[in-house]
Amino acid sequence: MSSEFPFEAVEALTFESRPQSLSATLRPLYRVSLLMLVLRLNCSRGTASLLKLQFFNWVMKSGNLRDHISRLSRTQSVFMLGIIHMDPMVNLALKYAFAEGLVTVTGNSKYKLTDKGQKFTETILSDSEEPLAAEREFLEDLGSRISEVKLQRDLGLL
Repeated sequence: MSSEFPFEAVEALTFESRPQSLSATLRPLYRVSLLMLVLRLNCSRGTASLLKLQFFNWVMKSGNLRDHISRLSRTQSVFMLGIIHMDPMVNLALKYAFAEGLVTVTGNSKYKLTDKGQKFTETILSDSEEPLAAEREFLEDLGSRISEVKLQRDLGLL
């Protein structure tokens, strides 16, 4: 008995388009919420460069990476890994956040939480269901150990 598929016995192949759910991490609201948490919990005066926001977005990709960065941030350069993935979805999420009035862009091209952004972030932090529980725990633990200056120095930009 042959294990090959008998293509000659099939008269026609049909395909049906079926809706597929989109991973939460690809949804704009998830990304906006994550960036608002980063600005609130990890940035001086709720202000950060695009580089810092991209860094935090990259770190949030996996639990293993979060653990690794958390350990490195206590002892040495967080860029011992040598690479950050720049995600265009971060830029899109920032555009949405700007359009909704959650952030403004400062004169030195940094993103800053607005009063509306602060309220939005407080709503996320007070949510009892905690849909961003793992991310929130990591960001709270990391605190302000990764500064703009440290990022730029570790990348050789200073």
